[in-house]
Amino acid sequence: MSLFREVGMHAGLGRTVSQLGAESFWRQLILLLQQCLPFDNALAIFYPQDGAPLALEEYDAQPSSEPASMLVYLNGLYLLDPFFQICREGCASGVYRLEEVAPDHFRQSDYYLNYFHDNVLEDEAQFILQLPGSGTLSLSLGMQRIFSPEEIGLMTLMSSWVLPLMQHHWQQSTQPAPNQDSIASQIRDALSHFGSGVLSERELEVARLVLRGFSSKAMAERLNISPDTIKVHRRHLYAKLDISSQSELFSLFIQSLGHDPENP
Repeated sequence: MSLFREVGMHAGLGRTVSQLGAESFWRQLILLLQQCLPFDNALAIFYPQDGAPLALEEYDAQPSSEPASMLVYLNGLYLLDPFFQICREGCASGVYRLEEVAPDHFRQSDYYLNYFHDNVLEDEAQFILQLPGSGTLSLSLGMQRIFSPEEIGLMTLMSSWVLPLMQHHWQQSTQPAPNQDSIASQIRDALSHFGSGVLSERELEVARLVLRGFSSKAMAERLNISPDTIKVHRRHLYAKLDISSQSELFSLFIQSLGHDPENP
């Protein structure tokens, strides 16, 4: 590392520490990280134990996504996010990359094709901090190419000070009030209730896994049934919903959130 870069790093770290507890902390932390490794966008977000997530800071090196995209995500599309899923399942604090957490057919899912690829881009890694009793803090880094093993290794090394900074900032900042709005509760439960009243419990499970990007084989392993049985459930749920494809299933899910998939 050159002397000038090292000086810049120390100055950036100083600015970040000085903003602990302040609104500008996340922007300073993101700018500091960008001095260390390449990425194209970043998102700091809080997933509470109850209610909809709260975006804390957005950063885009070359702004291109439509403003509505984040609203669609916060209003329910996050339920299909594999990183949200591992946060909800209580993963340990640390650094995670997309390939570690995504279902086997994630890149073939409509969530990936119609949202992720346009907004997060090609690859994603996240610093995830569990906050027992409150929820989860996440700092996502998006990239137009796959992160290299060396870059992931650097993120893992940096997590030794990034995660404590996130922890101290959270402790010193004003905590967001729990969202008790009934609409937020409906959104939070959208994936649980999607298709209820029409589909059987097993068909609901299959529909949710299809939406998240699981293959028939992976669904069979997760539900402890045969791939052929998965295919039967899939045919039945498509027939009951009067659809014929995964894309139509995704459109129905978006409509259940109150969005027009053609005009989000």
